[in-house]
Amino acid sequence: MNNTPYEWKSTISPYLKGFIDERHLGGFRFRVQERWIKQFDRYCSEKGIRVEHLNKNLSEEFCRKNRNESTMIYQQRLCLMRQFMAYLLKNGYDVELPPTLGKTFSYPRHNPYIFTERELKEIFTQIDNWRWTSQSRGYRKQMDPLLFRMIYGCGLRIMEALHLKVADINMEDGYLCIRDSKNGRNRIVPMTESLVSRCNTYSKQMHALSSPDNYYFPGAIPGSHSSDSSTYHRFREYLWKAGIPHTGHGPRIHDLRHTFCVHRFKKWVLSGSELTNLMPYLSAYLGHADFRGTEYYLKLTADLYPEIIARLEYSHGYIIPERGDGNNEERI
Repeated sequence: MNNTPYEWKSTISPYLKGFIDERHLGGFRFRVQERWIKQFDRYCSEKGIRVEHLNKNLSEEFCRKNRNESTMIYQQRLCLMRQFMAYLLKNGYDVELPPTLGKTFSYPRHNPYIFTERELKEIFTQIDNWRWTSQSRGYRKQMDPLLFRMIYGCGLRIMEALHLKVADINMEDGYLCIRDSKNGRNRIVPMTESLVSRCNTYSKQMHALSSPDNYYFPGAIPGSHSSDSSTYHRFREYLWKAGIPHTGHGPRIHDLRHTFCVHRFKKWVLSGSELTNLMPYLSAYLGHADFRGTEYYLKLTADLYPEIIARLEYSHGYIIPERGDGNNEERI
């Protein structure tokens, strides 16, 4: 890994560094975007561009889609240039913003599979009762009862769970530290007492001599974490043993996160809780970039449970979003 500090080259580098600092102060890791900013610095240096030369045409030229890049990457880079130009405008420089994209690229939407409480119980029964054989490899028997409960119980994304390290598990105070999440932010995720108890048992079995930097759910290769592909393969086996059909569209491990959110909303609605007060906490707990992803689960809860939709619409109909164009899941 090259740890040599980057040498800024262009005359606009002070503005570029100021923009990066502002994003870091806002809690964003900004790693990929910072690499693009440095590419833009070199681009401006080579062409002798000064701050007064910046305009939308220059931004579009720099962001032009390369042959080996996806449409999504091109659009993300153009969005970054809009943010940088907006930063300059905010600081008093007369620059022209790149155009706003009419419809951004997105992957096809997956319809979430929401597990019933009975299905979850059967899945965890199959996980707990899995039998080790002479052909078995890795630490599946020790890991999976905790791993899949952690994904569901804490509403984690699969890679957030697999990237956990020993130092990220605080059993004394009962929380996880999620680092470098999908939206570039770190967050603290509290755990239930039962999950903390399982972590204690698991840590004594698996990490009595581990260093803080060891992965909490180790892979077959020393120093690695369990792979998402092998974890998904095991999950499909548990679904089959639990009698839950699997098609090419799921259920997926990520549906445990969806199920966590829907079950949480259902419990709040039936208990008469004030959702407008609780939604910001759930949004932060899940690591959402904004409330739109969280609102999606509120609509999904109402759709899946007709028996509570009347109560939900009566008390909170004004915050239930309309069914959109199918791109919501890209934010959640």
